[in-house]
Amino acid sequence: MPRRTATTANAILGLLALRKEWSTWELTKQLRRNMRFFWPRAESQIFEEAKGLERKGLARAKQTFSGRRARTTYTITAAGRRALREWLATPPRPTALECEPLLRVFLADFATPEQLRAALEQVRADADAILDVGRVVGAEYIAGTSPFQDQVHARALVFDFLSHHALMLRDWVDRAEATIAQSERAPQRRDRRAVAAIEAVLTAYPPPLHLVSSPDGRARPSTARADPS
Repeated sequence: MPRRTATTANAILGLLALRKEWSTWELTKQLRRNMRFFWPRAESQIFEEAKGLERKGLARAKQTFSGRRARTTYTITAAGRRALREWLATPPRPTALECEPLLRVFLADFATPEQLRAALEQVRADADAILDVGRVVGAEYIAGTSPFQDQVHARALVFDFLSHHALMLRDWVDRAEATIAQSERAPQRRDRRAVAAIEAVLTAYPPPLHLVSSPDGRARPSTARADPS
């Protein structure tokens, strides 16, 4: 099974492990509510993954009817819990960033000013979508009414990550818009300002891992070899 697909299946297994049973609608709602910001998946794939878990014996499906409407609920099996533990024991893949608006900024010389502004506005809209959900979810946890209140110790860490990510996106859009406006007013100084901006950002970087502090307080190259493992 491709690693990306396997991760989606394990995300669903993890949800199944949290509750006695889930309907496919509840799974979709939960994935759509907040997990979509860091593991987005189409609803059709969620349905297929849930069925796949059943075929592999990792989940058990039960179908009931409300009138003529069918409702399928899933529960995790003992084999599913073992599979989840085994997956969590494997090293995670590196963090990956996928951002089409940023790709369009990267190719800004081929875009019109209006197209570039549209790309930035999409980033702002994405950030606002995270914050809109965060306002609702955060208030639920503070009030003690969240359906996952027993998971608040873990959910708070995810809340912190997504909130700061959204605020970073908004701040970046503000800076990018200001930079573009400056370039439009004084295009002859554009490149010089760009290099200065890179220099300013670099000053905030932490020292690289291969540098160590010497007795005089200055960073020196480390002679230690990296652990090949």
